[in-house]
Amino acid sequence: MLSSHKLPSWLLLIGAMTAVGPVTIDMYLPGFPEIEREFATQGVEKTMSAYLIGIALGQLVYGPISDRFGRKPPLYAGFALYALGSLGCMLSSSMTMLMSMRVLQALGACGGMVIGRAIIRDRCEPHEAARAFSILMAIVALGPILAPSMGGVVVTAFGWRGVFVFQALLAVLLVISMHLVLTESRDPNAVRPFSVPAVAVDYRTLIRDRAFIGYTLAGAFGMASLFAYVTGAPAVLIEGYGLSPQQFGWLLGVNGFAFMAASRLNIVALRKRTPSQLLARTVWVPAIIGSVLTTLTLAFDVPLWLFVALQLSFFVGVARVTPHAAALGLGPYAHIAGAASAMMGALQSTIPVLVGFALAYYNNGEPATLAIMMTIGAFGAGIAYEWGKANRS
Repeated sequence: MLSSHKLPSWLLLIGAMTAVGPVTIDMYLPGFPEIEREFATQGVEKTMSAYLIGIALGQLVYGPISDRFGRKPPLYAGFALYALGSLGCMLSSSMTMLMSMRVLQALGACGGMVIGRAIIRDRCEPHEAARAFSILMAIVALGPILAPSMGGVVVTAFGWRGVFVFQALLAVLLVISMHLVLTESRDPNAVRPFSVPAVAVDYRTLIRDRAFIGYTLAGAFGMASLFAYVTGAPAVLIEGYGLSPQQFGWLLGVNGFAFMAASRLNIVALRKRTPSQLLARTVWVPAIIGSVLTTLTLAFDVPLWLFVALQLSFFVGVARVTPHAAALGLGPYAHIAGAASAMMGALQSTIPVLVGFALAYYNNGEPATLAIMMTIGAFGAGIAYEWGKANRS
């Protein structure tokens, strides 16, 4: 149960475990130039793609394992794998080895992401889970705020390899914290068999549930719209509007605080409304804001202040949607919370990456192009939600 006044230590820890995923991406960005110089090659950004693919695929394995063996054992194994991958990155002697070790890192990091969601479902009913996911989002939002500056400090002091030493030590700290703070949350009477046929049955059940897929895709397309921004914003804001890299970093920090503000709005709203009511009221808001932004950027040279204001409003709108979609999607599946969380996480990792690839192909550095991609994601979220209504009680 969640106290209305005190943030439980287990939820703080789940936030830290979940934040490892984005922190691992953002923290080594300042080391990109140094990595390319050392290996005398281009394409270090491919290591990010390798990491994201590992994140998406690995979740499908952790979920069913946690339904069979409990939540804590695969968490320990996952962060041990993450630590090994981090040390492997530190010892890499080529870009190929670095990419391989980044995949290993991802296969470890995604355990915390998928099992963290499952633990929230174990402990909370949908209304309370929506509050927990809102709090979780606020904690995770600190990652993009702090990680690049932390990475810059570490790279300056110890070189790019120092980032991965730091991440290995972080994994050790999290394992110790899990041992001290987390108790097993999976219902001992709900043990699921772990075999290919049994896992296939669970995933087939989830795929056939139109309501679950609708909620999951609503969250996935919402996240895709944000990923489109993260992918395309540097060209628009630095090259187009003339922001310095430092100013752009500050803006990313402001985006993180916008997420935290939206989290607070969600928590307050849940005192009077159900997650279902709130999602119905908010799911189309990002699409409306995105449409306004798209129309303005196609018709006019939008000033920086207006572009940023609408973009921040868009971020707040998406952040009002994703926690409720997650809580409602996982709600009926306490008996296979791990598998449900894994399916949700895999889709919510894969779709944003595909949108990012599309933007990379079509991106011309124009604000309108970025606005269109963000808006497509927002409309995808609304359409997925409406599509899922057909099987929703």
